[in-house]
Amino acid sequence: MSTLRIEGAIDMHCHFGPDTIGANLGHAGHAVTGLEAARQAHQSGHRAIVLKSHSFASPMLAAELAQMVPGLQVFGGICTDYPSGGLNVEAVACALQLGARIVWLPTVHSHQEFLNGKTQAMGIHGEGLHVIGEDAKPLPEVRAIFDLVRQYDAVLATGHITALEHYAVIKEFARHGKLLVTHAGEPLGGPHLSPDQCRELAELGATIELTALCCQHVFGTRGKSIPDMVALIRTIGPERCTLSTDYGWTTELPLPAPGLQDFLERLWEHGVTEAELGTMVADNPARLLGL
Repeated sequence: MSTLRIEGAIDMHCHFGPDTIGANLGHAGHAVTGLEAARQAHQSGHRAIVLKSHSFASPMLAAELAQMVPGLQVFGGICTDYPSGGLNVEAVACALQLGARIVWLPTVHSHQEFLNGKTQAMGIHGEGLHVIGEDAKPLPEVRAIFDLVRQYDAVLATGHITALEHYAVIKEFARHGKLLVTHAGEPLGGPHLSPDQCRELAELGATIELTALCCQHVFGTRGKSIPDMVALIRTIGPERCTLSTDYGWTTELPLPAPGLQDFLERLWEHGVTEAELGTMVADNPARLLGL
């Protein structure tokens, strides 16, 4: 039986159903509802979770679930994909007003996922959503979204945008607000950032999110080994990382709460200390969420 228990763990990347992402990509159904995810997180001793939906802003659901699961803080966010109007400043403003703590730049509808062939697989026409212009600078609507994020002391997450867009957004905004690089080093989605790119983005001021999904072999994509993930943590530095799951969006993956515990245990078994795990899964997420 494991003796590892990290107090105050926070999963900042918890999917739930119903959502359209699985159906659009031909994946198995969602593993958990929002209520199931919250109850399991509370039973596992989590301090908080952030519910992520690709189809709608989730702060209203989060507020309801927080009342239903006393002792667990539940937060929502908004993905700036086509269902939310893309880079829709008004939609972001409303989500933040309702309590959203994370605004994700385009994810499955990003230009990067067009390059990866996923927007075509979902029947999306065009080249996906760009966040920089021809001058390689963030678009005006992205600047307006960041201003709102900073006003509400929330987090701007990079979603699945290209590596070039990552550098542009983080160079422009990281000194002035909270920036989170999502899907760092992940082989399944996004720009497949290298360890050196992750380190550089951290040095520019971003926090780097490392997920349990990154180490899963799923849908024909081979994940990283745990030793490779440990090496990535060492390259970036635990003080600049968060640990989350990115689970809940398919039954092909573990459930979020037990999946996070398993991820932490495997890292621990490969030399990541309890103090380092606490920094990455509790302290850094709490700072980002303003807890």
